Amino acid sequence: MTKRVVIVTGAGRGIGRATALAFAACGDHVVVASRSQAELEATAELVRHAGGETTLVLCDVTAEPHVRRLVDTAAAITGIVDVVVCSAGGAVVAPFTELSLAAWEQTVRVSLTGTFLLCKHAAGHMQSGGHLFTLASIAGRSGFPNWSAYSAAKFGVLGFSEAIRAELRPRGIKVTAVIPGAVDTPLWEHVPGEWNRANMLQPGDVARAIVRAAGEPPCVSIDEIMLGHIAGKL
Repeated sequence: MTKRVVIVTGAGRGIGRATALAFAACGDHVVVASRSQAELEATAELVRHAGGETTLVLCDVTAEPHVRRLVDTAAAITGIVDVVVCSAGGAVVAPFTELSLAAWEQTVRVSLTGTFLLCKHAAGHMQSGGHLFTLASIAGRSGFPNWSAYSAAKFGVLGFSEAIRAELRPRGIKVTAVIPGAVDTPLWEHVPGEWNRANMLQPGDVARAIVRAAGEPPCVSIDEIMLGHIAGKL
């Protein structure tokens, strides 16, 4: 397979890091982005060990100048961007009557606005066969108590994905919404309550599904990938 240029946001940990490593194992050039320099450097070292090339870009996906710089850096490698994985996200879990406006807006800005900005700026550097992956969630299909901001953002990601898929289809650019159930990531360290993390997907499970979809022929469109643990919902 020809070496691809792949952008992965939220690459410092969790699904983003696992996805960066999975593309690295294919020999791709992975442009990893995160707000944490230390986490990025750790991911980059793992990418190199996995057999890929890497470029690090500090990036806050809610800041348009950051996103523009990230995409321009990636596009400069070969002239095009082949794959984009919008993996940056976060959650504030609380009754909606107790959510601050700042917490609500930050959740929506990272998961939804960040996805919009990355897709907006990357699409202009993509050719037929290019592939955008958006990270939604089962919470974007079913609302869960105390997850209102997260669910709103992820429902929005799914709607946004459907709309841009229709816009980009004539150019041969694919848009796949990834819809996992609970994934064992550091997010759960800050969620109130007790959770059986043994019954969660692993980040690598999601990453493998993304890489498989990215390897399909240009004529094959996978609009959604829904993943769940065999044990069922938590």
